[in-house]
Amino acid sequence: MTSHRRLRGAVTGIALAALAVAGGAGVSAKILTATDGVLRHDIAVTTVDPTAVQAPNRWTGVPNRNLVLAPQDPAGRKGRLVLYIVGSTISETTAQEIVYEGARRGYNVIAIAYRNAEAVVPLCSHSGDDDCTGKIREEILTGEDLSPLVNITPKDALEPRLQKLLVYLRATYPAEGWGRFLDGDQINWATITAAGHSQGAGHVALLAKRHALARAVMISGVADFTEAGKPAPWLSRPNRTPVDRQYGFTNVDDMTVRLPLALASWKAIGLQGPPTSVDGRQPDFGGSHMLTTAVAPRGLNVHVGMVDDDTLARGKDGAPTHKSVWDYLIFP
Repeated sequence: MTSHRRLRGAVTGIALAALAVAGGAGVSAKILTATDGVLRHDIAVTTVDPTAVQAPNRWTGVPNRNLVLAPQDPAGRKGRLVLYIVGSTISETTAQEIVYEGARRGYNVIAIAYRNAEAVVPLCSHSGDDDCTGKIREEILTGEDLSPLVNITPKDALEPRLQKLLVYLRATYPAEGWGRFLDGDQINWATITAAGHSQGAGHVALLAKRHALARAVMISGVADFTEAGKPAPWLSRPNRTPVDRQYGFTNVDDMTVRLPLALASWKAIGLQGPPTSVDGRQPDFGGSHMLTTAVAPRGLNVHVGMVDDDTLARGKDGAPTHKSVWDYLIFP
């Protein structure tokens, strides 16, 4: 098989995975573990900015909202924020277990609503520009006009939305500690761990290029490559978040972002290896920052099942199988 055929297959797989949520993962999932002790706010983007544009999610029929959590007990708060970034077409309501785990462990958490209606890699399948995915991601994050393939203004870009949301939360819920994540009215990135799945993993990787984060965690990604089959050039840009604070985690049977592609992306970023399975092991997994699992989810889509509440692997008690891995990577 030629490299171009492999690339077409990878692009098709990513596009199909973005549609696979129609089978049940895209609407709303049931959280099975405890939610007591956690304050929750579901905040529309237009509540924060009446001029914001967020199209209805194709599966839920309503625009994604910001899912905002804070530990109820002030004494249990760590003074750290986890920014969680969902994948393509996904609703924030389908990956609640992972964000509630963070809040139970003392983190303020935001699963941010952003413009995720289209998968990044398929948009670039006929571009001919090796930096196509990097330009699209930068526009999604900042609103800077860099690509003709998307049209995102600064007011609807991820970083400005986060800044406005934090200012809103500080004013509206002052007792919940949201002001800790601002320096004046600007984002205090040093207090933030960014974690994301699939398309969200790529955005996390770019955030780590742009800002010195507390941590950066990429789940089931990154998937950006050139027509020659090499990691996209933006992945080799200098990191503002040191690589000893960046991690990747994927399933070896993921057929959407296949293991060789994920590993090549992580190596381009500079993540520390070697690739190490978490199965049957306890942290710190030999000190590797490239972690894998072969545990199958409860659904057919291994890629989505890494974080989707309805299909992720669980123990007999209902707890997610990889809860200890989440704790090690994202919520230490």
